Amino acid sequence: MNRLRQIWGFLTEPKVYWRLFSLALAFIFWLLAAGEGSLGGTERVIPIPVQVQNLPNDLALVDPPQDVRVRIRGLTPLLNMAEDSVTAFVDLKVAVEGEGTYGVEVKVPTGVEVIGVSPRWIKVKTEQIVENVFPVALGLLGVKPQEVIQSVLPKPDSVTITAPRSIMEQVDQVVAYISIGGSITRLEGTFPVEAIDKQGRTLDLVKIQPTQVQVMVEQVMAAEDDGND
Repeated sequence: MNRLRQIWGFLTEPKVYWRLFSLALAFIFWLLAAGEGSLGGTERVIPIPVQVQNLPNDLALVDPPQDVRVRIRGLTPLLNMAEDSVTAFVDLKVAVEGEGTYGVEVKVPTGVEVIGVSPRWIKVKTEQIVENVFPVALGLLGVKPQEVIQSVLPKPDSVTITAPRSIMEQVDQVVAYISIGGSITRLEGTFPVEAIDKQGRTLDLVKIQPTQVQVMVEQVMAAEDDGND
């Protein structure tokens, strides 16, 4: 109790009291200046990307969600610090395959208020993730016409592909490319595999298991025809 009385007596001394009062008044003026004349703060509109949360493991996004514009309000210093911390997201916990409409939720730091979100609802398209098994083809690079390739067999000779349904429909084959040109007569190693479409383009959003195959290649030079029968 004596300690509290001492503190109170110190704070109520005219010299200390007026200093504290001046600091409080300066702080209020700073708030007014930061809020452009109003303690209610100012408003600002910022564009931010929309994140996806709780997407079921058996679904994949076809396209990323569109960005939204968020109107926030607060004191200017707080807005300046919080602008990079504002996040928007949609919860896809109950999503099913196809196109659905979901509400956008926004999180802001303390001291910042959300005034509005545009658009408030966005469409998100998802696809079922499917699985299929493909044999592994070998693309031999640098082979000359007079050369014969023997003992070419990948291990394993097939892989499992997991991908969204529309991507799986584009898979034409799974290939491991091997360069065996030059003086190499025997080549053994592990090579990555990739899924390609009918035009030979590598497909994205594809998961391959295993990602590599073991291959042994023996390169034999064919005998030249000397013209004698």
